[in-house]
Amino acid sequence: MLFLSAALAAPPDVDTPIPGTGKARKDAALVVSVEDYTFIPDVGGATLDGDAVAAWLGTTRGIERVTRLKNPDRAALRAGMSAATRSARGGGTLWVYFVGHGAVGERGQRLLLTAEAAADDVSGTPVEDLVASASTGRARQTLFIVDADFGGVGRGGEPLGLATTSVPAWSTPASAKVAVWASTTGAEPSAAYPATGHGLFTWLAVGALRGWADGATGGRANGEVTLEEAQSFVARQSRSLGGRAWTPTVDARPEVMRWSLARSPLDAGPDADALAEMAREEKARRVREASDRLLSQATGEWLEIAVVTAVASPAGVEKLNGFIARYELAVVQVDGLDVALNVPEVADARTRLDEFARAERKKSGKKRKKRGSRVAKVVAPPPPKSSTAACDDLVKLEPAAMGGTLSPDDLTCLEVKLNAATRQTDRDKVSRVLLANADGKGSVSEWMRLAYRHLDSVDRSDPDLCFRYALLLSRNGTVDDADEVLLWSDYALQNKSRWEGPTFVGRVYNLYRLRAETATRLWIDAEAELLRDRTEENAAEAEEARGLAKNSAREWLDYAASASQDTARPLVLCETAAGSPHFCTGGPAAEPAPEQ
Repeated sequence: MLFLSAALAAPPDVDTPIPGTGKARKDAALVVSVEDYTFIPDVGGATLDGDAVAAWLGTTRGIERVTRLKNPDRAALRAGMSAATRSARGGGTLWVYFVGHGAVGERGQRLLLTAEAAADDVSGTPVEDLVASASTGRARQTLFIVDADFGGVGRGGEPLGLATTSVPAWSTPASAKVAVWASTTGAEPSAAYPATGHGLFTWLAVGALRGWADGATGGRANGEVTLEEAQSFVARQSRSLGGRAWTPTVDARPEVMRWSLARSPLDAGPDADALAEMAREEKARRVREASDRLLSQATGEWLEIAVVTAVASPAGVEKLNGFIARYELAVVQVDGLDVALNVPEVADARTRLDEFARAERKKSGKKRKKRGSRVAKVVAPPPPKSSTAACDDLVKLEPAAMGGTLSPDDLTCLEVKLNAATRQTDRDKVSRVLLANADGKGSVSEWMRLAYRHLDSVDRSDPDLCFRYALLLSRNGTVDDADEVLLWSDYALQNKSRWEGPTFVGRVYNLYRLRAETATRLWIDAEAELLRDRTEENAAEAEEARGLAKNSAREWLDYAASASQDTARPLVLCETAAGSPHFCTGGPAAEPAPEQ
């Protein structure tokens, strides 16, 4: 459909296993996931990771003896390892999968941490002990797949509070029948892939085993995935999707690289274009995440500065200038690239400085210049009547409209056609061609005028159009348009069911964000007015604005938590407006995000 935004590249599902055609009667498997830690931060998505691996092993590969452990302690992990080792038969493969936190022990050994691990007790289970245990079994080969961090930073970037120590290189198992394939080589955290709910390494590894890695080393797909192909595919896509130097381990022993891990039936998986689009979407998410962190920091500073600078003073001027200097040219770095960021509070700080300057000029008797006047919305007068035959074929006009090159005659014709149309669907089509032309020209003012007309008199059910209009209004840098920003944000939320999957989550999250930030700016402005003029009316308005700010921030916070999105910035806004963390963490949550 013309002029609708393209759907995001949804990552393929790896949770529903492909039904296998046979049984791996000699194989056995141990699948361990530790998501809920008692004393250190949890590992979001670990249970889902383990379930996906167990489903592939049991349903696709056909292993009948799969031991599944969720949140075990050290004793349960060791017992599960012993049982799985005994279950594997001669000529079979023993599969051992672990997802959770890792650490480095006092002797420099890599440890797998189970549920009872604490910052002051990192006596986990040494990987070398599990490898040694596997070496005593009857299995022809044993593959350890480890999705864990070992540098003291969790999947979400959160510090674990563990004593920092250097992370040793992985040692190659002494036995040629044992291999270890891990998500990280050093101290880097094991990446998450929020769009899937999985860890990045596990999502790619399961995908590789489903068949995505067939032919990944340059050869033709032959209906079989070797360890070499799986490692090559995951390493390449980890760097692409992870956006940093994510480097899973590679066991380069020739006899190990030839291990056959999966055979038909296989899934071809996403093609190169789809993977590239997913990488772009994931990078955009990381940009948003980094931007939110900086914006959260700026908002916290501004909320303090805004109150103490409500009345002009030399110290207040210094604080405002300092804030502007820090955030006017704000930049976040993602994947080694600098991304410029607009901090909206900078405009508020400049506005306040201008107010101080005008007040000073007035006090000294100097003539004040009118500054910062708002340009009123102008609705263009109806064009002269003329024939609409020249623009009857809207499809023919699409390429020129998208390039912003419609002629004056075309525009006049379309305006006449719009005014003459009696059916809402016809008016909608013509209006969208005019909007596309303004977009193609890069004329924000013309697009805003046409968008306002479209929403006001043609149709307001398009959530994308409502969202974009509200977002552009919010960038004016003043609170004059705040009520309209809230109005059109609400219209967009009313029609959010038109979005699906990651598009739904991302846009609903940002709509709640827009409403919360706009309401916060209204509250700050109302508080400043109250400090300047303490009347009952101003006090009532400030209290009403505060209520709107805290409720809007709480809605954003609840949705962010339910959709597994970043909660740092909404929590700052909520706690600041509420004056207490209790309002922000108790009570019912907002509607949950849809399952992906």
